[in-house]
Parts: sequence; C-alpha cells; structure tokens
Amino acid sequence: MSRLHLAALLAAGTLALAGCAGAAETPAPAAAGSSSTPAPTTAKPALAAADAGKAVADAAKQATAVHVKGAVSDEGAITLDLQLNKDSASGKVVKDGVEIPVLRVGEKYYFRFSESLVKEAGIPASAGKLLVGKWIPSTSKLGEGIADAFKMFLDYKTFTDNTVGELAQSTFTGGEPTTVGGVSALNFKSTEGTATVVADAPHYLLRLQDPKKGAMEFSDWNKATTVNPPPAKEIYSGPGA
Repeated sequence: MSRLHLAALLAAGTLALAGCAGAAETPAPAAAGSSSTPAPTTAKPALAAADAGKAVADAAKQATAVHVKGAVSDEGAITLDLQLNKDSASGKVVKDGVEIPVLRVGEKYYFRFSESLVKEAGIPASAGKLLVGKWIPSTSKLGEGIADAFKMFLDYKTFTDNTVGELAQSTFTGGEPTTVGGVSALNFKSTEGTATVVADAPHYLLRLQDPKKGAMEFSDWNKATTVNPPPAKEIYSGPGA
C-alpha cells in the first residue's frame, strides 16, 4: 500500500475517532469562574429536568444546521471546529497536533493535506510538497473509503443523533438558570456531566461539559452556511490520485 493511501487512511481513522470521541459520553459542570450569570432562584424553571434530554434531542431533529466546536481527550487530544448543514459541512479536526481540514458537498467528502498530516504519515519531503494544501475527494483512488469514516461527523443527522440524540436516554437533575452569549439557558446535570440548554423552546443544546474529558459547544442552530467544493486547481491530481 502506498504512503499516500496510508495517509488517507490515517486521516479517515483520525476523523472517525474524533466522531466517536464527540459521541462517547454526555460531555460537565462548568469550571469555577465561569462568566455565566445565575438568574434569581425563585424563577419558575422553563424546562423540567425530567424532560430536558428529550427536549434537546427533539430540537436537534427539527433543526437543519449547527456549528460544533470543542476539545475532548479520548485516546489523545482532539479538537473539533465543524459547521454541519443538512447536505454539506466544513471545518477541521486536530488530533494530537495533526490538523485535517474537511469538507462535504452532497455525498462527496474531502480532506486536505496539512503539513502536520504529511509529517505524521511519513511522506517524503519531495512528495509532501505536492500534497500540502491539496484536497483529496472521496471519489478518488486515494480517497477511497473515506466517505464511510467521514459521514460519522460530517453528516448533520448522523452526528447529532450520536451526540445530542443520546441525551434523550440520560437522567438529568437541576435546571439552574444561566446565560450563554446573552441567551437565557439552563444547566442540567447527569452522572456523566452537564448539559447547558436554551431556556425557551426550541430547547437547543448549547454546551456539553465533562471535567475529565473536555467540552463541546453547539451554536448557530438552523443557520446553514454555503459550502462549495474546492477549486479544481486545489484538488490533488498527482501520482497515486
């Protein structure tokens, strides 16, 4: 197997792991010194703790886009910064310093070679110069098999079902008022961590926190962005493509 194909598999494996890490557990209480501002304790809860899990899962099902950003520690340090739309996605994943920019347009998936990915894959400098900055589509020989791995975290429904959707099975307590970016919200606790939820319906998830594994932020629900395929000149067409 060529080093180029190994690099493609490395990218796919890293991104699949990132998707698993994001879905592994209900990521936890906000650290001391949070900028969140509690509302009066006499305020009537806008959402009962018993209904919180189902409410956020239902809200995600009705939406068509979200921006996900966060850092988790699961078999390595992983950071995510992804815009997920109904039929497209863009962003990047970084695992242990290896950066992988990604795109999805319809059923076509892409990843781009970064200098860190070329180095991690052990690709010779001469070949690496041809690869850095180039996109690899899932329809190419080099990108064969990456679509299945990428779908876990670049498909809106698949990603949200495996993260937000899983909260429907969790048992929450609390519901303390707070604010996130000026939006009234509620903090619900479970044995795995804390979910911060928009106080008013639809009850979108804003944050999942776990003191041991990290946190993920969810924003811009239902605010899709335009994602275009890479220009032809930026798609790798050299040896092994």
